[in-house]
Amino acid sequence: MRKFFVICILIFSIFQLRAQSSKDSLRKHVVKLSEQAFPRNAENVEYLNRAADYIRANFLRSTQRVFFQKYEIERVLFKNVVASVGPDTGYRIIVGANYDVHGNTPGADANASGVAALIELTRLLSKIKNLPFRIDLVAFTLCDYDSLSAEKWGNYMHAKSLMENNIKVLGVLTLAGIGFFTDVPHTQRYPHSYLKWVYGHRGNFISLYLEKQAGFFPNQIRRYFKQYVKGLKIVCFKPLFSWNKFSEGIQAPYVKMGYPTVSISNTGPYRNKYYHYDVDTYETLDYQRMAAVVNMIYETLTRYKQ
Repeated sequence: MRKFFVICILIFSIFQLRAQSSKDSLRKHVVKLSEQAFPRNAENVEYLNRAADYIRANFLRSTQRVFFQKYEIERVLFKNVVASVGPDTGYRIIVGANYDVHGNTPGADANASGVAALIELTRLLSKIKNLPFRIDLVAFTLCDYDSLSAEKWGNYMHAKSLMENNIKVLGVLTLAGIGFFTDVPHTQRYPHSYLKWVYGHRGNFISLYLEKQAGFFPNQIRRYFKQYVKGLKIVCFKPLFSWNKFSEGIQAPYVKMGYPTVSISNTGPYRNKYYHYDVDTYETLDYQRMAAVVNMIYETLTRYKQ
């Protein structure tokens, strides 16, 4: 009887680790955010709030540890949405994506794709018992608003709160455009044309941008990603070979405050010609490969060792 009980526990543990992201769920979240919270920007706070409420409601399906991080700009209230899994104390990993959009665009790839991944990761990670560290999944507001100073962006507010409260952070993963893939030749562009001979000219990979001060965390993340990715090519960029635009993304405040950071992206406008345009719609995304990205992150986070 005891032997049977042990076998059951082992089977259950294996099942947990093999949980998979649902491409249908990812699509559903992208549709909801890009079609029913449109346009979600600073000029349309009603739609920003609609998106925030949708994210919060879906986070709450997986964990009760969900809250709004609120702040005001000119008497208007804005809010990040934060969900936590794992222990209450100790070190933590931050996984973040912005839920606002550039201008009056639907923002399916930019960045409903990243937020959909946050919701799916919360669902998957909440099923894992005894995580060795806390994971905060953060949906940022106001990260795609060019006329607003970066010190008022949601990601800056969150990074600043970590610093001010002396939170122990192992590292930060940011997700910015993870839904658009194509195998068509010559669809992948770079700021320097010679890079196509290094990384290829098809937009069929997911990129990791490792910041120059990276150290242990990003190198571990890269190793795990390459080990557990399935059905997807990974390209790792470093400052020596890449471009400053990545350092200006949603990971920028964390980098400036000294947190080890990895940006996960499909390279945005260097591949996706719809990026930041009104044709960035849910029909253009590849949910199968998007799910592979989510699974890669999930498998990495459940196996990461300090």
